[in-house]
Amino acid sequence: MAKHRVLVTGATGFIGRYVTQELNSRGLRVIGLDRHRSAEAFHQEAEVILGDVRDPSAVTEAMGQVDSWVHLAGVLGTQETITNPVPAAETNVIGGLNVLQAAAQYHLPGVNISVGNWFEDNTYSLTKHCIERFCSMYRQYRSLPVSVVRGFNAYGPGQSVAAPYGPSKVRKIVPSFVSRALNGDVIEIYGDGKQVMDMIYVSDLAFVIAEALEFTIGGGRPSGAFEAGTGRRTTVLDIAHKVTELMGAGKVMHLPLRPGESPGATVLADTSTLEPLGIDARSFVPLEDGLRKTIDYYAARA
Repeated sequence: MAKHRVLVTGATGFIGRYVTQELNSRGLRVIGLDRHRSAEAFHQEAEVILGDVRDPSAVTEAMGQVDSWVHLAGVLGTQETITNPVPAAETNVIGGLNVLQAAAQYHLPGVNISVGNWFEDNTYSLTKHCIERFCSMYRQYRSLPVSVVRGFNAYGPGQSVAAPYGPSKVRKIVPSFVSRALNGDVIEIYGDGKQVMDMIYVSDLAFVIAEALEFTIGGGRPSGAFEAGTGRRTTVLDIAHKVTELMGAGKVMHLPLRPGESPGATVLADTSTLEPLGIDARSFVPLEDGLRKTIDYYAARA
């Protein structure tokens, strides 16, 4: 009997790799759609179609080869995209619509990833929440079986590191703090560091996405977004201090808050939304354990 085939857009990205591994472990066959040439090195884990979600023909052709889908592809960035939001909007909004339209054409169940800080005025939050709303429209008026997973602050081994420590143009909190401590540099915190974040280990996020996909394939109808977070209040300062404690190195300095971020913001998952999936967020990896694994990963490559 042929394996159930899942199209994963952005399969070679940080979250995409973990989602691919999780789906593979469930006996599903992953077909990735990714525009990066690095996809060629990914063939051991999944078949990859080189293509761009901004291209409706490429998306429709890929969707015609599968039984379900997970949409992860997107342009990240908080302050990085504020001065020029158009490229991110083209990928995140037009690309997202291309995925939904192709899925509706074949009436295929799937999962769209959204963001926990959907309420903030930065390009990534605005565009990803826009597609979350479109998912609701397609579900209500096009009868498309689609679920939304709001991914909170995912971290873990393999996350890209921003300059000057790596090639990424987007600065993520854990790889930034760890890389600075490893290199004997000061850990930079934007604002007072009292912003509340919900840190979820990336394999836990992948698990939620896979469960949401199986829920949707099985005919489940979500009443709202599944919030993939721990529900544990963690400030930016808490993360910085835990990194320095675990590494025995690093000092903290404060910089002005970046554009696109809200002073005193609280980004915290409502873990009760995971109950229809049978998931108890208390089983997720504790922050200290996840940070240890992540620090070990970067330290081994320093």
